[in-house]
Amino acid sequence: MAEKKFWNRKMETLPLEEIRRIQFQKLKKQMKYIYRNSEFYREKFKACGVKPQDIRSIDDFRNLPIFIAKEEHRDCQNESLARFGHPFGTILCAPLKKVVGVSATSGTSGLPTFYGFTEHDIDVTNEVLARGFWRAGVRPGETAVHAFGMSMWVAGIPIIRALEHMGARTVPVGAEAGSERLIQFIDQTKPTTLLCTPSYAEHLIEKTPKVLNKEVKALGIKRIICAGEPGAGLPEVRKKIREAYGAQIFDSAGVPWGIYNISCDCDEYHGMHVVCEDYHLYYDIIDPETKKPVEWKDGAVGQKLLTSLEWEAAPPFRYDSGDIIQISTGKCECGVRGVRVKFVGRVDDMLIVKGINVFPSAIRNIVNSFVPRVTGAFKIILDNPPPRVVPPLKMKVEFGQGIGENQMKGLGFEIEEKMSSLLRFRPSIELVPPESLERTKGKVNLFEKRY
Repeated sequence: MAEKKFWNRKMETLPLEEIRRIQFQKLKKQMKYIYRNSEFYREKFKACGVKPQDIRSIDDFRNLPIFIAKEEHRDCQNESLARFGHPFGTILCAPLKKVVGVSATSGTSGLPTFYGFTEHDIDVTNEVLARGFWRAGVRPGETAVHAFGMSMWVAGIPIIRALEHMGARTVPVGAEAGSERLIQFIDQTKPTTLLCTPSYAEHLIEKTPKVLNKEVKALGIKRIICAGEPGAGLPEVRKKIREAYGAQIFDSAGVPWGIYNISCDCDEYHGMHVVCEDYHLYYDIIDPETKKPVEWKDGAVGQKLLTSLEWEAAPPFRYDSGDIIQISTGKCECGVRGVRVKFVGRVDDMLIVKGINVFPSAIRNIVNSFVPRVTGAFKIILDNPPPRVVPPLKMKVEFGQGIGENQMKGLGFEIEEKMSSLLRFRPSIELVPPESLERTKGKVNLFEKRY
């Protein structure tokens, strides 16, 4: 008997028309739910002069203003802490006693943002993650090593729960255990799957020979599922990781609020397949400047708004993610139809150099094209607050092991030339010794702020 291709074939292969019908039916129900149960959302609807029953089409919905952005989310979180003694925000719709799971962001840009899960929300998360992991090739009985942040991060406990739900054997080491301990666990448990950020996967390439006296490929990992930052979708980063491990690499994003997307096993990156369309509206994108809806079509680029369709605890509704995405439609080369997305960058990470919009992910891809003459590690030096950069853009780039002074003379110039050709601006490159720049177990910080 042929192995099933999907975790949930019925829902993952529905025709687009049926998906859209289900989405709008769920959306109408969800709007009534948040209006009835959240003072915050009720006031937002009133400010627009509408009630849920006034929204009679997707166009009506998409023309509503942004309801909540990240800073406002933190504000309503602080308000709920002061008024009600919990950090889940005034967007919390379920009774507090029904919130049985808690996760949070890393809080790298300030205070963490908290996410609550009811039992229903946990079931939704398990379902959408299982769909994605199955597409990546994870099967019941296999061993998967978890090397994201283990404790409060949204890619921590929820991912472990989902792997166990689908029958995989999880080794929950977590990035906080340290690289040496993680490598030893991998060597002893013989996993088929590694889950981590792409920058951590790169770090393990350097670290494994020092711990085990053998290359990372000898660990026998078959697939690496990455998330948390750009990288696994960048051609040069993908090539570097794939060749070092001898493994397939998958780019993924999501977890809270019933959201998950994952790339397919094609050699060339075609974006991440959206596996959660019956739980989340994934075509609500706006122009980053005008905040008006962007027409939904193949190749459309816009700022992503998040709206969950079945979340009980504190659901997002037209929530400004800050992510810039590109949408692809139709059939992928892997044979699967449906919406795919590529993350272009984040609004708050974008730099403007001589009027040109620059995302760090594009710089990272170019730097990695010079491996092994460089390690792939770099820092963007900011003398003033972004996004505008007084040219030239300054960078530190680590040269590779064994690169002599004569070889270095032209290396910086080559990197500058390639960036000038592809990104239309010329940076100022300072080459620094291998391992002189900070490594990270989670999201890599590509900026060195001097202001």
